[in-house]
Amino acid sequence: MVLAAIGCVAGRTSSNPETANHDWPTTLGQAEAAASERRYADADRMLADFATRYPGTDGAVESLYWRGVIELEPTNHDGAPTTAAALFEQYNKVEGPLPHRVEADILRHVALHLQASAATALASATPAATPAASASAPADLKAKDTEIQRLKDELAKANDELERIKRRLTAPTKP
Repeated sequence: MVLAAIGCVAGRTSSNPETANHDWPTTLGQAEAAASERRYADADRMLADFATRYPGTDGAVESLYWRGVIELEPTNHDGAPTTAAALFEQYNKVEGPLPHRVEADILRHVALHLQASAATALASATPAATPAASASAPADLKAKDTEIQRLKDELAKANDELERIKRRLTAPTKP
């Protein structure tokens, strides 16, 4: 299912390269504007549509990276760390130099960590079913509150790192 949502971008080809090279900056700009306005589904659709129109082009490959970044945005309630990790993994499978290979690998690890942390939080939040367990409920609640706070702190650190990476990527480069 994740692969169906991602689309297939196996490698680079010469599918309409001139048109793709012309259209990519506009598409990326529109997707970034949509994401800035918190229209994440629109941004993802624009990038996915580009990859469908120009499969195998550099822009189609880059769309994987940017879709992964959008999936990781904490305010994107439809985003999922699992999908982001799959997008970054697909991006890094492309042969040759990629402008965001290191960042994609780091963000894939962040996504996997967020996924594992969410699973741990969900497992620890399962209510006790026995009377003996409910007798220790205050201690369990305190432990769960501590774990939730720890996970929130980890998420805040991951978000700070993601923001740092985003700022670095959007910073103007010196000629």
